[in-house]
This record gives sequence, C-alpha cells and structure tokens, in this order.
Amino acid sequence: MAGKKFLNPIYKIILCSLGMFLMGYFIYMSYLSETMNDKLTIARVLVFLAFAYLLARSIQDIGTDADS
Repeated sequence: MAGKKFLNPIYKIILCSLGMFLMGYFIYMSYLSETMNDKLTIARVLVFLAFAYLLARSIQDIGTDADS
C-alpha cells in the first residue's frame, strides 16, 4: 500500500497525539459552554475518535516493525 510508509510511525504518533489534544480541547470548551448537542461538536468527537484509531494503528505498526 502506498500510504503505509508515507510517514514514519513516530511522526504519525506525534501528529495523532497533537490532533487528539486539540480536538479534546475544543470538545472540553464546548462542554463547558453547554453546547454538546451542536453538530460541530459531534463532528469534533468523530474526528477525535478517528485520531484515536490512527494512533492505535501507529502504535501497532511500531510493534510489528520491532518483530521483523
């Protein structure tokens, strides 16, 4: 797959962690302002989950690279 080696897994982990931190900040701010039913907040939660999935896959890639 062409995209598999696009970035080093360490860089992917850093980018996903920063993305999760940023989305978490925005989600927390909308929680404090009590606008959790806003469509934008729901989209932010989905993006947060996507970053979490990519972070887990990047960590898994590091584990499989160490085995070979």
